[in-house]
Amino acid sequence: MLSDRHIKLGFKNNVIQQVDARIVRYYDQDNKREFAFITNNRTWDPYRVAEIYKKRWQIELLFKRLKQNMPLTYFLGDNENAIKIQIYCALIADLILKIATNGIKRKWAFSNLASIVRLHLMHYTSLRMFLEQPDKCRILNPVPDLNPQLKLNLSG
Repeated sequence: MLSDRHIKLGFKNNVIQQVDARIVRYYDQDNKREFAFITNNRTWDPYRVAEIYKKRWQIELLFKRLKQNMPLTYFLGDNENAIKIQIYCALIADLILKIATNGIKRKWAFSNLASIVRLHLMHYTSLRMFLEQPDKCRILNPVPDLNPQLKLNLSG
């Protein structure tokens, strides 16, 4: 914790009244960055304020990921239950992708990962092996070839 100062926000002689607030300055050891948080909660200790803002930021990142990668632009149903089901499915898919990438050495952009999984959704492969070494992983098509006469036989 760097500082915890009490301040007043607003104007003295205008329509907007002054509000008692505080600025909590915090240094994050993990990211090697300094943050400043403004809050009107004067009862919480500064570490709790910093921790709550950190958790709020994680929620913002989740919403950003969902908006960028999950198809929630149009809802498939028009009632509340259908919309809830679609949102829950997007949250579950996001959680599965986060769990699948946890602990792998190779780093993937989340948008690339979501696209690859969407592309190979109906194929057989080990997701973890694919994420570690995509060039060495076999991807099998589970649908049998129904038109063998269209294959070109090049062997003499």
